[in-house]
Amino acid sequence: MTPIIGLSETVRLPRLGKIHLGTRHPEKGYPMKADHFVFPKDNSDYDKLVAVFGEEPKELRILIPVEDEEQWATQYYKAYNQTYGLVCKGDGELAMRMLDVKTGKLPGKGTGAVSLQEMPCLGRDCPDHQAKKCHEVMNFRFLLPEVPGLGVWQIDTGSKNSILNVNSCAKIIKRAFGRISMIPLKLTFEPIQVNNPEDGKKQTVYTLNLRSDVTLAQLADAAREQAKTFMLEAPTLEDAFDIEVEKNIDELWGGKPDSGEILAHIVPDPEKAPETSPGDVTSKTEPPIEESNTEVLVDLDWLKEQMDLLESKGITAYSRANVLAYLNKITGQEDKKVSDAVKRLTKLQVENFTKKIQEAVEMA
Repeated sequence: MTPIIGLSETVRLPRLGKIHLGTRHPEKGYPMKADHFVFPKDNSDYDKLVAVFGEEPKELRILIPVEDEEQWATQYYKAYNQTYGLVCKGDGELAMRMLDVKTGKLPGKGTGAVSLQEMPCLGRDCPDHQAKKCHEVMNFRFLLPEVPGLGVWQIDTGSKNSILNVNSCAKIIKRAFGRISMIPLKLTFEPIQVNNPEDGKKQTVYTLNLRSDVTLAQLADAAREQAKTFMLEAPTLEDAFDIEVEKNIDELWGGKPDSGEILAHIVPDPEKAPETSPGDVTSKTEPPIEESNTEVLVDLDWLKEQMDLLESKGITAYSRANVLAYLNKITGQEDKKVSDAVKRLTKLQVENFTKKIQEAVEMA
């Protein structure tokens, strides 16, 4: 059986919940920093977390689930607003930005149709970053082997010190053992003294660290034992990662669902599109189509659901007319239906096309 290209091979870590690094003011709702990990009281596993670690722990015994850093420690510049959630995401070179079609600015309460535009990311030089509307964000995901449940817990941090600490510790561990996954570690929340950039005065802040209170030799032995413990259960764990859908937990603004961790490329307007574009699958990096695709098919029911969803969100770039024009531009044909056009794509073009659709839905 042929898998759905661009979908079946995608692996996500099923998320059990989020652990916070602060609280909200009980009356006014603004965020307040904490000196300990804050478990979500509305999570069904709250009592299990407290039973293992206590109510105000400053360290957690964890395992990193996979080697791919993009899976367990995604790090990007991100901008959010209360209406649309994630509206811009960049890596310091390229960014994907959600814009109001009429004004060309970030969407707000009165926005109608929106589009997703790829553009240069200015990082800390961006006006939004300087205005504190955009921040460096790490989404750190890990297993809590002593807490029942199959999946990962997530901590989000915008602290540059925490991001540097986690990255540095991870590199040391990988250098020592050749891997980072399934090695027993401690995630700590520790105070350090830093200079306030606004007035130069010293202040105490709390940062994340990966720690171990044993020698490297002892840690290596523990890692081997941990691997043996999980050896029989590994296939079940991997299968679960393949089929589970990441739970929608509040991101930064309370009732707003997760806007998605993967960004989308906009489908070009056929009347305005240049001969080539950054997202064009017929660019110089790909060979021209040689023959119709007879083996690799897009799940048409899935594609219809995604396009209906995108149109309902007001993302007009993914209207059926635009998608059909885009596909015909790639294939050089004049098909009247999207279902006919996708059958002409090569395997690589199918992968790129389905990835664009999937990523656009996750951003919407």
